[in-house]
Amino acid sequence: MIHSLRPLQIGALCVLLASCAVPKSGSVNEVDPQDIPFGLNSPETTAPSTTTTVVVQTTVAGTAYETADLFFVESASLIRVQIKLPSPTNLQGVFTALISGLPSPAPSKAKTLLPTAFTANIDVEGGVANVNSKIGYLDSIKPNEQRLAIAQIVLTLTSQPGIGQVTFSVGGKPIGVPRGRGDIAGAGTPVTFDDYKMLIAK
Repeated sequence: MIHSLRPLQIGALCVLLASCAVPKSGSVNEVDPQDIPFGLNSPETTAPSTTTTVVVQTTVAGTAYETADLFFVESASLIRVQIKLPSPTNLQGVFTALISGLPSPAPSKAKTLLPTAFTANIDVEGGVANVNSKIGYLDSIKPNEQRLAIAQIVLTLTSQPGIGQVTFSVGGKPIGVPRGRGDIAGAGTPVTFDDYKMLIAK
């Protein structure tokens, strides 16, 4: 009886090993789980697949570029746009590109609701990006657009490598911001991609 079970056991082992095999095509980048900040490898902070418009900025010969995911407002929703930015790309550069809006000409009517005068320092600690501005930028955005404007920032920053949460402050003092469902996150309370993903165009 023991000998008769061995072929079945071997067959099951082969199926298991085949399902775990490395694909024959494509590239694989292995990341040490210890290098992933707390919570970033959980399903709740993983950006889902969304409609994407690829926009390529004017390139300069001899300059290296990287593709970054940014979110812009189209009608009453947000869409993800992939833009090529000069390498190396950092959060401050991504944030500046978000404020600047889509490069021209752009194959989309999507826009940014963030004022061009809006400046902020993006500081990162433990996978949390803090958007610290010198003035109360929300006051310059229409009340009915504030939720979408904050969503632009949060969705964009949490789509960058290593960022899972975002906090906001003015002059170093934590402030509260509207979440995607309309409620307010308390001052200093981190918000995530999931707090605004319902605003992404389907």
